[in-house]
Amino acid sequence: MNAARARLLVKSLTPPVVWDALKRAKDSRRRAPGPAEQEAPIAAAQEAPVEPPEWEYVPEGWARASDPSVKGWDVEAIVDAYRAKWPSYVEAIEGSRPLGVYHEVVEGGDVWTHDHGAHNMLVSFAYVLALAAHGKDRVSLLDWGGGIGHYYALAKAVLPDVEIDYSCRDVPKLVACGRELFPDARFSVDESCLERRYDLILVSGSLQYSEDWPATLARLAGATGGYLYVTRLPVAFKAASFVVLQRAYSYGYDTEYVGWVVNHDELLDEARSAGLQLVREFLLEARFSAAGAPENPVDHRGFLFRSPG
Repeated sequence: MNAARARLLVKSLTPPVVWDALKRAKDSRRRAPGPAEQEAPIAAAQEAPVEPPEWEYVPEGWARASDPSVKGWDVEAIVDAYRAKWPSYVEAIEGSRPLGVYHEVVEGGDVWTHDHGAHNMLVSFAYVLALAAHGKDRVSLLDWGGGIGHYYALAKAVLPDVEIDYSCRDVPKLVACGRELFPDARFSVDESCLERRYDLILVSGSLQYSEDWPATLARLAGATGGYLYVTRLPVAFKAASFVVLQRAYSYGYDTEYVGWVVNHDELLDEARSAGLQLVREFLLEARFSAAGAPENPVDHRGFLFRSPG
């Protein structure tokens, strides 16, 4: 007699109440873990490190920037990451390939050319640059917070027949690297670059890192002889401007920095106060979430202004 038939015979001879009790006892033994099994999940949970989020809402505002762990942008890790990705970036923007290029890629990855969001961002810049250079053989460009000169290389690639008079202002370590790459350009670590006027001032992903961003916008407006393009700016549409912290570890940047999410209408009001006229607003695909923030998720926008003077 096989095991299945024997089981059926035993079940037929056992009262239902007794059979159900035996079955429940057997099932409880199967489900109940032994001492080692009970302790294993607890030990695993204790050993697993909790990674902090990339984006964090900072309710105390800009005071967080004084925290020693918030090292900001002037760190060697960012320079090293830029240097490592520079050859693939230059190759990506050359020739006739699409401009779907983000130079800030995840650590270990190469810059590639088929990101639709990046294509929108860079072609928008190319349109703005062409507008500023219309009818000119030479265009002056100030790249405020321009790092090591990514937009200088891009400007020369998209307008090869126009001379680009390029200036850049950024933190010391990035400026030192930019001077090595582009000895023909002007790089500065202070605001002496604002002593002249430019056909185009580009503020890409940098206005939000000024503690007093309205004052910075006003100073930039004073140096604008043509167009001022503020882009890659995190914006809020309902909440007042607030501060977030980014941990940029995945990009190879061993650093943290705080920055603003600027209220959309507040930006336009400050621009008007500085004498700027809005020419066009640009949509960008960039977005992030910071838990607990007054507005979440956060979109990014671009704004092209013109100086009437």
